[in-house]
Amino acid sequence: PGSTLSRWFAMLHVVRGLARVSAGIAPRGRALMPPMTRALRATPALAAGQGSHIHRDEPGNTEDTPFEFTPESEKKLEMYLQRYPDTPQGRMSCIMPFLWVVQQQLDQAHATIKAKPSMDSYYAFDAPQGSGGWVPLAAMHAIADRLGCSRMAVYEVATFFTMYNRKRNGKFHIQLCATTPCMVCGAYDIMAAIEKHLGIKCGETTPDGLFTLTEVECLGACVNAPMIQVNDYFFEDLTPANVVTLLDNLRDGKPVKIGPQNERVNSLGPQGRTSLFGEPRGPYCRDLSQVAD
Repeated sequence: PGSTLSRWFAMLHVVRGLARVSAGIAPRGRALMPPMTRALRATPALAAGQGSHIHRDEPGNTEDTPFEFTPESEKKLEMYLQRYPDTPQGRMSCIMPFLWVVQQQLDQAHATIKAKPSMDSYYAFDAPQGSGGWVPLAAMHAIADRLGCSRMAVYEVATFFTMYNRKRNGKFHIQLCATTPCMVCGAYDIMAAIEKHLGIKCGETTPDGLFTLTEVECLGACVNAPMIQVNDYFFEDLTPANVVTLLDNLRDGKPVKIGPQNERVNSLGPQGRTSLFGEPRGPYCRDLSQVAD
């Protein structure tokens, strides 16, 4: 028992010593060591501590920049308002969809992307879904005025969720997934190819305003890794060669194939379909039309 207790005290001493070192606190009788740091991949803005939670006035993005909802957006706002109680707290539930309506309204590039489905299960969106737009400061203020809430309440949502673009991006916003499945399948090789071809680094926009490159977390197409999302569309099974072809086609206004950029069908493996050859037999959901209100 005595020796066991001694070992525990020795381990505690080591752990405390490591904690002091990692915090930059000098061990007794030794010189102060610099804090231990860990290098992380980060965009220049985030590395400088100037992430999307900080607003800085830019041309076209100030408090005084004019912003009005279009008639089409007004219809969407009214639809969302009908979904929640007409109370201060209920109306605040509309902050998230209202912000997304703004992004949809300000996505000016969607109609210029000649998206070509690679197979019947893929389709091109008729209207912008929002990923190619952005949310200016004036739009946040318009949302706060419409909902009768504080501007800070809108700021908190817009700066917390990364799906809201707080700055105007290039015409084609390239979101490169670098989470584990994509990373081990060569995501950073794809990033290097994009950076070299466009002459920019991650987090930057090309001088002609056409492309912005952003590193993001999982986009949910892990089986077809590596992949990128450009505005509203997924492009999967990428290689350093075919991603350059994709960028050139986008720039030149040529048709681009949505989904896998190789011969893969949906997300099938090399053996093709191995299950679910017919309609599933159930169990199915009950007939909700027979349920009383």
